[in-house]
Amino acid sequence: MEGYITFSQLGQLILFLLFVVVGGYAIVTLRNVNAAVKSIGAILKENRAALHEAIPHIALASQDVAALTGELRAGLGEASKALGTADQIATYAVVLGEAAKTVINVMAGSRK
Repeated sequence: MEGYITFSQLGQLILFLLFVVVGGYAIVTLRNVNAAVKSIGAILKENRAALHEAIPHIALASQDVAALTGELRAGLGEASKALGTADQIATYAVVLGEAAKTVINVMAGSRK
């Protein structure tokens, strides 16, 4: 007995197998999502009292953090200026040191 399969039938078989694999993956993914949602719900239920107590304080904490970051920016700006000044002073010291070394070498060379 001979059996023939056309390209159309082969394409339909491939699409069917692809849909089966994608469907299985979707089912596994939905199960994992469902388990995660149940877990999150249990955590929220356990910590409901703490959340009700903490949520009103979030605005105050945000304002405090904003104030601290403003002060930190100002402090970092001052530190940056000081570092720039220190870098310039170090550069001047290197230049003066090189100049002094050159003068000493010239004086020592003229004595010989």
